Amino acid sequence: MLTTNKSLVNVLYQNIFGVEYPELLELFLNCGDVRQYPKNRPLFREGEEAEGFYWILEGTCKICKCFKEEGEQIITIIGPGDFVGLTSCLNDVPYKKGCISMQESTTALFIPKDQFYAWLTKFPTITLPLLRQIELKIDRIENRATHFMRKTIDQRLAHAIIMLRDKFGLSADNYLKLKLSPQEFANFVGTTRTTIYRIFKKFEKEHLIEVHNKRIRLIDAQALQTVAK
Repeated sequence: MLTTNKSLVNVLYQNIFGVEYPELLELFLNCGDVRQYPKNRPLFREGEEAEGFYWILEGTCKICKCFKEEGEQIITIIGPGDFVGLTSCLNDVPYKKGCISMQESTTALFIPKDQFYAWLTKFPTITLPLLRQIELKIDRIENRATHFMRKTIDQRLAHAIIMLRDKFGLSADNYLKLKLSPQEFANFVGTTRTTIYRIFKKFEKEHLIEVHNKRIRLIDAQALQTVAK
């Protein structure tokens, strides 16, 4: 692993785990392979054999399932510090969902399954921080699913915009840092692209957001949160 990549891994690790679990950091530094993916390139596809798991260092990815009739459903969106493919490795089963890069350059640390198992035999406590991260991701997915079950499409979309703001942040001029296409928003909240366009127009008329070249600028975040409730 190049020195610059080791530095990237070290900084992110300390931000998330601090100085705890040095054996986990050693696994990442000694066994990890830093890989880069252009936009729309899969890290892995649904149904493929799980050869290892990934730790996102930079960029964002969508976790999705594909349905012949309904197309793609986005389960969640992950970014730096998130793990993906880990449960498939722990259970020794194929990947149950696909993972696709959403930005021009997404960087991930790949940990081969066989090396992970060998390390786990020596240092079983490394599962503790990994399982905590899995639990956090599951909580996010369950909270969103519970919220969506009782809400209108307008409320779902408002909630999704606020969630993306909270997780990935805003630019200096109040645009969402993460750019999703109308179709991706539709796949995320469970509707059609036409409905997304209609609700965007409605939110613009109500001065909640502005949409420029598929980028969303928050005008009144507090009012948008009220819609999402």
